[in-house]
Amino acid sequence: MRVAIDARKLHDGGIGTYIAGLLGGLRKTHPDDEWIALVEPRDERGEASDTGDTVRRVPVRAGKYGLAEHVVIPGAARRAGAELLHSPHYTLALGWSGPSVVTIHDLIHVRFPQFHPRGAALYARVVAGLAVRRARVVIADSEATRRDVIELLGAPEAKVRVVHLGVPRGILRHEAIPTERVREDLQLPQGYVLYVGARKRHKNLELLLRAWAAMKPSERPPLVLSGPRWTSDDPLRLLAYTLGVKEDIHFIDRDLDDWVLGLVYRGASLLVQPSLAEGFGLPPLEAMACGTPVLSSDAGSLPGGLGGGGAAPALGRSEACGDGRAGFQARRAVHLGAHRGGDVRDLRRGAREAVTRRQYALASRNTRATVRNRIRTSNQSDQCWT
Repeated sequence: MRVAIDARKLHDGGIGTYIAGLLGGLRKTHPDDEWIALVEPRDERGEASDTGDTVRRVPVRAGKYGLAEHVVIPGAARRAGAELLHSPHYTLALGWSGPSVVTIHDLIHVRFPQFHPRGAALYARVVAGLAVRRARVVIADSEATRRDVIELLGAPEAKVRVVHLGVPRGILRHEAIPTERVREDLQLPQGYVLYVGARKRHKNLELLLRAWAAMKPSERPPLVLSGPRWTSDDPLRLLAYTLGVKEDIHFIDRDLDDWVLGLVYRGASLLVQPSLAEGFGLPPLEAMACGTPVLSSDAGSLPGGLGGGGAAPALGRSEACGDGRAGFQARRAVHLGAHRGGDVRDLRRGAREAVTRRQYALASRNTRATVRNRIRTSNQSDQCWT
């Protein structure tokens, strides 16, 4: 089977991690198939990920979420001889008339329109809805996302299949380089609590700041956020100053490859994920794979994704949504999670065991099996490509 994958978002956060992991896994588990990655020109030579010679990279010039992609992407796929087009996010090119698969990671824009610019929810609902109706198979990262696709977009239940994400192989590397050396290189404090991810409103970082403010200064662990320092007008920066916790917040102001990120996870006493919604929640899974305990909300996919193996006391919905006692309740959870004493060893062991099967080789096999079975079933009923 010759499959084209729209890989233009190879550098876009969690979706980029998904694309890189999927391409690497597919070429290793199914080398007899031909995989065509439609990439931005800068990725034509393959520096972005190790996908090997069995993935053919085809450069395309088309802006994301614009009109051009609906013509350029299907044209490139047809010229490459693709029999199937896989879109790894909810935009499926309208100009493609052959068999297609779409992966939907979440519908947070639709579920929480108040957190996004005006019009974003309508765009997501229309574009994702069209993709769901046209695709032969819809892949969801989690049961929570599957439920949203069925409820919010009206997808037939039989069309939507769950394939969980995996942990990038680079994060799991265990070379004998001490985490202390990485901590010093990144200028991270000892005993830090870690947050990895975007700082969008549904990520609920305001709760973390209020939890730190509810602690006595002497009991506050350092809080490390991935990504650049706040801008001068960032609401979170202003809140940190108002609450008097700005000196407790630290940043990793550089891009990290998977190997270094794994060492950062291993050096943390705790990973926190206070989200109000998650389609999957990859950082908690990555942290657990590195043996780091996780404190998360119980929103969206997080309870199912964590599985309890390496979880510290959870933030319930009332704590995560920010009622009057939220800061104090979150403070208690963070304190328990970061200062577990002898329990930390058991949490770290449980965390590793909880994710031993969550790797992209398995995700890739499940993706291909899901697609092939659905395409075969559709062909038997249609007797043609649609």
